[in-house]
Amino acid sequence: MVFRLDKKRIAQCFRRSLLTYDDAAIVQNKLARRLVQSLDCLPETAFHRVLEIGCCTGGLSELLCAEKAIQTLYLNDLVSAFEEVVLNRLSHLTSTQLIPCFGDIETLQLPSDLTCILSGATFQWLGDLSSFIEHLGRELQPGAFLAFSMFGPGTLKEFSSLTSVELHYHSDHEILTLLEQDFIIESYNNFEDQLFFLSVREILNHIRATGVGGVSEFQWKKETLKLFKGSYVAEYEEEKGLPVSYASSCYVARRR
Repeated sequence: MVFRLDKKRIAQCFRRSLLTYDDAAIVQNKLARRLVQSLDCLPETAFHRVLEIGCCTGGLSELLCAEKAIQTLYLNDLVSAFEEVVLNRLSHLTSTQLIPCFGDIETLQLPSDLTCILSGATFQWLGDLSSFIEHLGRELQPGAFLAFSMFGPGTLKEFSSLTSVELHYHSDHEILTLLEQDFIIESYNNFEDQLFFLSVREILNHIRATGVGGVSEFQWKKETLKLFKGSYVAEYEEEKGLPVSYASSCYVARRR
């Protein structure tokens, strides 16, 4: 069952993960490094005025500023509590102007004259990705860049198969079709990752610690939790432990 996204619930879940996210978000952090590496094909001018959508605790922001000469970095996230965290994390920067613009990016007015929009593992949480990418196409000037990573079909597939709870993950074909309306695809790459845990309880704690429990208000009862644990072990246990799968992609595109 694919649930309609509740932005308020999503924000609450990510806010609760504020103190645990950096340690628990192993795949997200790996994906951030992959995204920054994919930016090597961009010219220096692409980093003059950058908007990061979904900055969270600032992991991608920090990597980006360490690798690229960012002149102005606009920081956005749905969760306002992350503003203080990310600004403190980047407080050592002296040559980059940091401008917070927190709130729901689907309703906020974008900064003008952006040279690049960047987003790490956030676009799967948007309510209407198709309309949003069309919006970016209208707002960005020709030659500006859009670079983002996002999770796709196959993410948390073990959990979803046993609970029927999942996001609507967009396929590569869907994303590329959306981008090709206004953008030239510079590069895209697909990745698969698995984490292994010793118990189902550790898996549930991992999901909670990374904030991704915001898909739905799933209610665990004693009986359903017991059944879920038994089924997860019976169907998915491997020699290395209990797997949690992630499927992701990185896209780099240039405005026509």
